[in-house]
Amino acid sequence: MGIGSWAGLWFALGIPLILMMYLLKRKFIDTPVPSHLLWRRVLENTEANRPWQKLRNRLLMWLQILAAALLAFALMRPFLWADAGTGGTLVVVADVSASMSAVSALEPNNSEASAETRLDELKREVLADTRQADGALTLIRMGETPQVVASAADDRAAWNRAVEELETDYARTSYREAISLASAVAEGQQDARIIVYTDGQWSERVDDLPVSVPVEVRRIGGENYRNASIEQFGTEGTRAVGVVANTGNSALEVEVELSGDGRAQGNETLTLQPGERRTVTFDQAEAAEVYRLSLTGQSDDYAADDDAFAFPETGGTVKVLLLSDGNLFLEKALRLSGAEVSRLDLSGNVPTADGDSEASETEKDTGTTASKTPPLPEEQPDIVVVEGELPAALQSGAWGERIGNAALWKIGGEEASRQPGNRRIELNAHPVTRYLSLSEPYFGPLTEGKPAGLQTLASIGGSPAIAAGTENGQRTLWFGFNLQSGDLPLNSEFPVLVSNATSWLSGGRGGGLGRAISGAAVEVPIATGAESALWRPLQGAAFEINNGAAQAVSENQTSDSSGDTGLASSQIAPSIPGLYAFEQSGNGLDDAPVYLLDVRADASESAAPTAENPVFAGAGASGEPDDGLQSATAGDHRSRLPLTIPLAALIVVIMLTEWGVYRRGRSI
Repeated sequence: MGIGSWAGLWFALGIPLILMMYLLKRKFIDTPVPSHLLWRRVLENTEANRPWQKLRNRLLMWLQILAAALLAFALMRPFLWADAGTGGTLVVVADVSASMSAVSALEPNNSEASAETRLDELKREVLADTRQADGALTLIRMGETPQVVASAADDRAAWNRAVEELETDYARTSYREAISLASAVAEGQQDARIIVYTDGQWSERVDDLPVSVPVEVRRIGGENYRNASIEQFGTEGTRAVGVVANTGNSALEVEVELSGDGRAQGNETLTLQPGERRTVTFDQAEAAEVYRLSLTGQSDDYAADDDAFAFPETGGTVKVLLLSDGNLFLEKALRLSGAEVSRLDLSGNVPTADGDSEASETEKDTGTTASKTPPLPEEQPDIVVVEGELPAALQSGAWGERIGNAALWKIGGEEASRQPGNRRIELNAHPVTRYLSLSEPYFGPLTEGKPAGLQTLASIGGSPAIAAGTENGQRTLWFGFNLQSGDLPLNSEFPVLVSNATSWLSGGRGGGLGRAISGAAVEVPIATGAESALWRPLQGAAFEINNGAAQAVSENQTSDSSGDTGLASSQIAPSIPGLYAFEQSGNGLDDAPVYLLDVRADASESAAPTAENPVFAGAGASGEPDDGLQSATAGDHRSRLPLTIPLAALIVVIMLTEWGVYRRGRSI
């Protein structure tokens, strides 16, 4: 026998209340009165009854006590274990969340660690429970997206394959959707019941979900849970900082190891009590492109949260050299795009990092700034923006080499120009024109003679206005108009245009994409001309499980408002935690940037399982609300026979008997 809810035991307090009623019951004595003069004394004696008296053997009292006890017992939802039936529809809900990859609890007599995971134990228990079943079997995979793996299966070989092929899902698990799906599948089926196989490590409430059929919970894994988790990790300069937590229910000793580009750089040993968090700091970390913080030493049960990676969130700041007589709007827009701008006045002033140009006193006095070649910038710029004509002194020598090694953005010029026939603008699909309409601003006269080999991105009145392409192996952007001649810099789309241009000219600047949960959407800058891409595992569980095999991205072609089609910028993160590189390829795309992504399992799966099982607010086998159904242990191949209805019928019989006793009075 088992109890469904011990909360009903509170109703047993009604029993002592019934006893108190009989203890305090007033007792009247028949007294013969010979004269009316003695009435006053008799009345005083009658009203002065003692409040406490000896309990007498009364049938009415025992019936009331029995009814109260049975009512309290019925509210506890007792049941009897019976051999599970083999008929009817059985819906199996298999929990494949990240925590199911944890090592299953060991038996007390085991001295060595077991390699069996909770998911392995789940498969074994499901196959054992359904081996003799002759009814319809349905298997629901409870992961990121609930999935009916096998529907009303009667082929036992196919059923066994479906169970054996279950794999861990490290994404955020949809517990509520899975239970709702199971209830919908089972509803209306003959003798249907649901069995949920889970470790009880749920991050969502399900007690408000109506379930119309009996639900059983088979608990996987033991009570002992050992796990240490890296909750946070980051670097700044030569300093690396991480936060390590003990999310299990037993003390752990772990070794925290820092490595950079695969080379060990330091370690620290920690002893953590359950629930304890510690910050570890490595102050002298060597420079590296990718840092890894790992937990080694005493192994824990759950390995998916034992690694974390850190790297620059971007591929570094884009360095822009602006050659201009002065354009505040353009310079501010470049800075808003995240670029580091150095401006060089075309009259010969020296470029400065903060955009202020200064000429030496000698140059000002002699007036030689226009003819003298300015000094080279200290660092090679990524993009050179030329507003107007490029001076001849900067087209050769060291300056010519610096500019030739950078992407070039040429704006306007002194060539012959003409006013377009109309202001109608036509845009072609390109990353520079993405998210833009440019239908409102006035661009002014257009420069004649678009450079050969460049693709027209925008035309006004049929004349090229914006073009892009490659010259001398470097990306080149051409604006056939002067910004000062129109009101484009005053338009709200101008900062977006400048940001698009900077991103495209810099080639996307491969680098870090940060962290993402398995299966989550990630925004990735897509290179122009990219036709396909893949996630290549570099380190961590992803590399060990896949042996370095790349995972192709989904074929999610997209189309923006301008009609551009290609790889979508929103990609789905890989399904297994680890460090990945996003690699793009396409016709003529030899230098596409590579982006790194740290994929993590859902953090809620690291916590220790609760002692209580998931609660379902549905109808049990008795048809009464069942909001606290307890679970059967794994390996217990029995079903429940609720006693609520028989107890309710017995209470009704007792109450009818009590009414009969009351009507007959004290004669019974």
